[in-house]
Amino acid sequence: MSIDADIGVSVIVHEVNPQYQALYEQWMNKAIDAHRQFPGYLATDVVKPVGSHLRYAIILRFVSKAHVTAWLESRVRHALLLESLPWLRQDYHRTDDDSKFWFEPLQGRVTVERWKQWLLSWMIVLPLTVLVPWVLATGLELSDLRLPIWLFKVAVAGVVSFSMVYGLMPLTTRLMSRWLLS
Repeated sequence: MSIDADIGVSVIVHEVNPQYQALYEQWMNKAIDAHRQFPGYLATDVVKPVGSHLRYAIILRFVSKAHVTAWLESRVRHALLLESLPWLRQDYHRTDDDSKFWFEPLQGRVTVERWKQWLLSWMIVLPLTVLVPWVLATGLELSDLRLPIWLFKVAVAGVVSFSMVYGLMPLTTRLMSRWLLS
């Protein structure tokens, strides 16, 4: 898949009435089965509530943003939402490209403490800023190429930022989502 064809991601937040949590989870499984059948579907991640609020975050991935939008506007999804009215307090969703959605909170609904953002970023930046210059310098030395120091630094910055935006930050925020939201 090329960089121009970013994966489409939708983050859906559901706030559930506490007395209906079991019904909601049954309904959510039905909804997951429905969007798995939808064209362009790739994956689903569900972040279950942490703390006293019953707020679920469902992360849907489709092959493109257009496929995500088609699902969100589909008759199937609207019928499922009508079915969920008794137990669902809120249905909020946001759609983006995979490389963009981790930069912003969900319209103030989900906030991550700054120190957690810093720690997670630092855990990724530290090994990258140590390994990338070393690997690049070794590769240039082995190929007997000489770059001006400014060009070497530009190349290092480009590789580090590319790795973070297109790979490591989206993956790490998914893996650490429970900790980030706790």
